[in-house]
Amino acid sequence: MITLNKIEKYIDSRFQRQFILKGVDLEINQGDFITLMGPSGVGKSTLLNIIGLLDDDYEGQYFFDGQAVHSMKEKNKSALHKSEFGYVFQAYHLIDELTVYENIETPLLYRKVSSTERKSIIADLLDRFQMVAKKDLFPEQLSGGQQQLVGIARAIAGKPQVLLADEPTGNLHSSQAKEIMEVFRELNQAGTTIIQATHARENASYGNRLIEMLDGKISQNIVL
Repeated sequence: MITLNKIEKYIDSRFQRQFILKGVDLEINQGDFITLMGPSGVGKSTLLNIIGLLDDDYEGQYFFDGQAVHSMKEKNKSALHKSEFGYVFQAYHLIDELTVYENIETPLLYRKVSSTERKSIIADLLDRFQMVAKKDLFPEQLSGGQQQLVGIARAIAGKPQVLLADEPTGNLHSSQAKEIMEVFRELNQAGTTIIQATHARENASYGNRLIEMLDGKISQNIVL
């Protein structure tokens, strides 16, 4: 599904080249649930952003379902990002001026989903995450866990093949974190490929592969 060959990202200063990622080779199969772990600054978020087509300033080869992403035109890359990827952020990234309903609706508007279909999809998600009573509230009126659930609902509204999650439980207390991870497990069992970056080792137990990163490289690739 996803193949990364010799992915490198670096910053050149006057005196030296500082690598953020160095020689990363990675195969991700449909239905994988992968956890990226390692100290802060090892390149986990950068790797997620490259996989999710949010960062194209890198060297190396990236193939998605056989398509050469590294040589794609920007328009095609943008279309691939919108159709195949969902993203869950640690800081939620909800739009403060929009209600819960409107936040979840946003990616569907980008995809030009019909009004009737949008209503059906959002109703199902609100019911699934037990947020029906909160659909007209704004983000500031929700707890951290509730905001993250809205973020997940928004990320999966368009039924992406791949869900990327950057420290998805970093701001949550333990019971909220467990709830989020149980949602991820359900999504994965239903066929969604998930790649999460986290410091929380207990989150890795929900997946089938653990990838340890150190100094911008993959140091271990463990099947769980």
